[in-house]
Amino acid sequence: MATIRRLMAALNDPWVWGQLVLLLLVAVGAPLLAALNLGPLDPLLGQMDPRWLRHLGLVVATAGLVVGIFGALALGRNLTPATKPVDDGRLIQSGIYARIRHPIYTGVILVVAGYMLWWTNWRDALLVGWLTMLYFGAKSGAEERKLLAKFPDYENYRRRVPRFFPF
Repeated sequence: MATIRRLMAALNDPWVWGQLVLLLLVAVGAPLLAALNLGPLDPLLGQMDPRWLRHLGLVVATAGLVVGIFGALALGRNLTPATKPVDDGRLIQSGIYARIRHPIYTGVILVVAGYMLWWTNWRDALLVGWLTMLYFGAKSGAEERKLLAKFPDYENYRRRVPRFFPF
């Protein structure tokens, strides 16, 4: 029942809807981008990389999937797609959260970039990965304001642990 309540609450969060739209655009857009002629932009954004380089996209996407799964497992019952922390939640600072504040977002960024690389080229992957990171940077900012209000120790945690990547 608590899981259903969390999902219903998440549907009221515009960041969740934005995330869904972003992922849908990438899922549909990457294969289309590979098939379209982009006119003067085609040599830059429309060309496909060699197969060996595109296979690197699978490695990047798989790494992202692993990071995201570790993040979700570490959160346990604190997991919610919304930016508002669960009411009875606690601040997780161990496991992967000792190295990255938002490993699930990191995972999504890597999956999206890897997926783009698999379908198109490194330039598209870099561009879409960067745009995805900007989106999740804004979403995590909104989330962190709520975490700061709920958990007094979050400020120290935020100073100590990087947002998306452990370097």
